[in-house]
Amino acid sequence: MMMDISRLKYRVEVLGDHDDIKRYGPFNEQKAREFFGVEESFDGTARIVRLEGDIQQKWKVLAECGDWDNYERGHREKEVIL
Repeated sequence: MMMDISRLKYRVEVLGDHDDIKRYGPFNEQKAREFFGVEESFDGTARIVRLEGDIQQKWKVLAECGDWDNYERGHREKEVIL
């Protein structure tokens, strides 16, 4: 049985303890939402993203939980310092 990999356009990104992002997937949408639900139930910081363009690898955030604002702000500040 062949798997239709064109449907695997979702991944789950989980913020680790050291401000690193672990990426899981690719998943289909149902599996990504199940994985995200588990992370959310543990009060984790996670988000579901969907691949919007194969060639340019553009990812769109569909849902998130936890404190991404502080991570994003800190990440931007680090880039400015460099």
